[in-house]
Amino acid sequence: MTDPRHDSLPMHEAQHSFDVVLRGYDRSQVADTIERLEADFRIALADRDAAVSRSADMAGQLSALHGEIESLRRKAATASAPTFENISERIQHMLQLAEEEAGEIRRAAELDAHAVREQTAAEERALLERHAAGQAEVERMLAEARQTAEQIAQKAQQRADELVGKAQERVARLDAESQARRAKVEEDFDIAQRSRRAEAARIEEDRERVSTEAARQRIAAAEQHAAQLIADGEAKAEAIRGIRDELTGRLLQARQLLTSLPDLGDRPQQAEAPQAPVAAPEPERRPQPGPQAAPPAAPPQPATQAVPQAVRAEGEAAAARQPTRTEPATRQLPMPPRGNGSTAASVGPSTQAIDQPAQTRH
Repeated sequence: MTDPRHDSLPMHEAQHSFDVVLRGYDRSQVADTIERLEADFRIALADRDAAVSRSADMAGQLSALHGEIESLRRKAATASAPTFENISERIQHMLQLAEEEAGEIRRAAELDAHAVREQTAAEERALLERHAAGQAEVERMLAEARQTAEQIAQKAQQRADELVGKAQERVARLDAESQARRAKVEEDFDIAQRSRRAEAARIEEDRERVSTEAARQRIAAAEQHAAQLIADGEAKAEAIRGIRDELTGRLLQARQLLTSLPDLGDRPQQAEAPQAPVAAPEPERRPQPGPQAAPPAAPPQPATQAVPQAVRAEGEAAAARQPTRTEPATRQLPMPPRGNGSTAASVGPSTQAIDQPAQTRH
């Protein structure tokens, strides 16, 4: 008889792993089903091991009973038949009873041993049948689990391939859209850049035009102002030239008047001062702004010199009333010669300096 303990299937731990997919079987249900099948398989294996253990114990007991029966048989065979010659009737009766009782015990032991053998064989057959049925069920469940797992894995792989393909298509589409958007953004940026550059150029052109126009207006205003100043200066210069000509005419008239005056009272003065020093020419005078300061008191002069001095004072006052002009030189008007030296000495030097106002354009 083979030991059924050596026919037990190895136990497999629950180490199944399935990929999580979007569609397919529920992972928790699949895991619960596999765990329940493995638990039933472990229970069947435990029942089988318990039955095998009980069968081994009963087989040991049966072997012990078989040994005891064989020992009794050997003892009975070797024992000599009792003789009742020298035994009393009571002892003979007791021995007969004991022999009958031993026979009954032997028969009962044989019956018990047979029953135990039958029961043990039946239990062993039942255990073997249960073991075979459990093993077949476990194999069927494992086959179904493997088939289910393969189907799930195949569907998961198909779904994964589909998802990968869709993802690749979506990536390609998104990449194309991104390239298109990038090109559109770059085009918009170029357009905006060109527009900004054109706007900046237009603003710069407007600013330059405004600046040029403002500069042209300032130049025109400056030229107009300069022309006005030149015109004013020329008008003032013309007025000054008119005043100068008028003064020159008056001086000429005064000189002519002096030349035509009679030589009165010159000789007594010449007798009193035979060597009168010649008067030095007066220094050049500049008209000063503001009221003209009165000249210092001069020594008494003859009547012939009063008229030229009055004319000179009037000319200087008129020049002081005119705006100051700068001129590099002064013009000297020659005095007409007198009849004799005493008259020239009494009148003054042969030439007198006449200040002329300078002409300066503001």
